[in-house]
Amino acid sequence: MQIRTRLSLQFALIVGSILVIFSVMIYTLSANYRKQEFADRLREKAINTAKLIIDVKEINPELMRIIDSTNYSSLENVEVIVYDYFKRYQLYRSGKGPGLEVTEELLAKARKSDEFRFSQGNREAVGILYTNGLRRFVVLASATDTYGLTKLNNLLLILLLGLLVSIIITIITGLFFSRQALKPISEVVHQVSTITASNLEQRVDEGNGTDEIARLAITFNEMLGRIEKAFQMQKSFVSNASHELRTPLASITSQIQVALMKERGSEEYRKVLESVLEDTRSLTRLANNLLEIARAEQDLQHMKTTPVRLDELLLQTQSEIEMMHPEYEIETIINDNTGDETELSVHGNENLLKLIFINLLDNACKFSEGKPVNATLEYNPDFITFVVKDQGIGISAEDQTRIFEPFFRAENAKNHPGHGVGLSMIDKIVKMHGGSIALKSEPGSGTTMTVKLPYNH
Repeated sequence: MQIRTRLSLQFALIVGSILVIFSVMIYTLSANYRKQEFADRLREKAINTAKLIIDVKEINPELMRIIDSTNYSSLENVEVIVYDYFKRYQLYRSGKGPGLEVTEELLAKARKSDEFRFSQGNREAVGILYTNGLRRFVVLASATDTYGLTKLNNLLLILLLGLLVSIIITIITGLFFSRQALKPISEVVHQVSTITASNLEQRVDEGNGTDEIARLAITFNEMLGRIEKAFQMQKSFVSNASHELRTPLASITSQIQVALMKERGSEEYRKVLESVLEDTRSLTRLANNLLEIARAEQDLQHMKTTPVRLDELLLQTQSEIEMMHPEYEIETIINDNTGDETELSVHGNENLLKLIFINLLDNACKFSEGKPVNATLEYNPDFITFVVKDQGIGISAEDQTRIFEPFFRAENAKNHPGHGVGLSMIDKIVKMHGGSIALKSEPGSGTTMTVKLPYNH
């Protein structure tokens, strides 16, 4: 069922329920008022008749019947019966047709009550205790309220018809207004359906920018912006990865083709194989970097995490780098301000955290060209700071805005070996651990990289 139809039916149900309750209240109050008004008229008739019969000596029962027959009364089939209280005999009874069936139980109840109401069939009656000095009488008056019941039935018919018509009008107007209310959503749906991978730059109309539908459109546009950016990064990633893979493969292919063009000596073949081996290692490093980027894209919640001592991890990483590159010179400083070894750990993935140290130290040493690199690990109350400062070629302000993009390489770094994936991978790893990375650099004055990692995230 469509939302428009469901809203219309719910609206009609609510309005219909209110109208039903209102109609029942009107009918109930009208019915009670009719009974009360009719009982008052019967009581008045009973008292007037009793006064004439009992208090006026000149009027006897026969004369009273003549008076009743000639007197116009709005009470239909009215009958008045007067009984002596003690002697229990009937003093007067008006009416010609069949009237009340008077029983001993009815008279006993009348004697005990000053006034009570009852009904027999379609006749409504009232019984009163009339007193004249020391004498007491039981007076019963009954009649049929045809006129009042007819008006009550007409009221019921009017309420039922009004209720039916009101519900129908409510459903029709509900459909109309729900269509008008949901029209902006339908337009958003239509606009969204036209957006594909080829036109991600298209945006949804945000309307007035203030209501709920406008906020939905704004949120969707923001999501489209993130998706567009992700698509662009993916295209750039695939293009750059293809380029980086093609270069060593082309070099390997060309070297093998040249070597096979004619017979050569063992020394020449050795040189070719060494060159091919270097290109193959470059491909291996690139493949490993691509694998690490894919791992860094995963959610940290689905990876194995443990408390990691960063001071031990940094010293271990420094030792491995210096073993592989004896020409690198790294000066490490660890400032422990906590006094508690439990504060020296962060909760994260040890392998990914180690990649931060490896890439930052290796990049700093590679671009410093033999000059010392300073690495500082400092513990603060809320986070750990890792700072790497080199004396290399630096990075221009224009390139700094793109330095964390995959495969991007600064203009002055293209003569150095590398693929441009290290900083992008580090940025993802740091953010996965709830931290931040900052860059400060000037061309020719070196680069300072600052990483902040919280203890818990």
